[in-house]
Amino acid sequence: MESLRLFVAIELPDDTKTELGRLQKALQQQGLDDLKWASPQSLHITLKFLGYSNRAKADSIADKLDVVSRQFNPFEIGFKGLGAFPALSRAQVLWVGLTGELGRLQMLAGEVEANMVELGFEPAKRRFAPHLTLARARQGITPVMQQTIASVIGSMAYIAHNQVRVATISLMSSQLSPSGAMYNRLHSARLCIE
Repeated sequence: MESLRLFVAIELPDDTKTELGRLQKALQQQGLDDLKWASPQSLHITLKFLGYSNRAKADSIADKLDVVSRQFNPFEIGFKGLGAFPALSRAQVLWVGLTGELGRLQMLAGEVEANMVELGFEPAKRRFAPHLTLARARQGITPVMQQTIASVIGSMAYIAHNQVRVATISLMSSQLSPSGAMYNRLHSARLCIE
């Protein structure tokens, strides 16, 4: 049976991806070119990583997302600030922060989490932290690069020029390859309280 690597996400409009791609370029030009950068066209906000599942389970996930989507109306988010997980001094993931209706985003992520746990998926080990991943550190990152990351991220301010209307949540599959992950939308559920 086919195994799919799945996650639930908020997809972004093309103009937002373009703007965030410019931010990535600016960071690369500041000496952060040795990181593994997400493709601007694949940028998204992950609500829940699910791991590997079969097609039948993917259909059940899609049904649950339809249920979740009927509990929310569309809302607005924006992008502001840069940071790193787990900390600037030990950066493994570079991110841009989110602003706007974060309470609604947190509630949406919480409902996705609860519904996926009902389907048998592992509960998240950490609380949902609203962010968008821009890059990841490669294996064996040097202390000098860690210092460069902390210096660059600590000195740059970032505020996106546009807001994003969150109107759908999507079930996505990803295929990993040496050139990066390829994403495919399997299902989209429109936010609309009935």
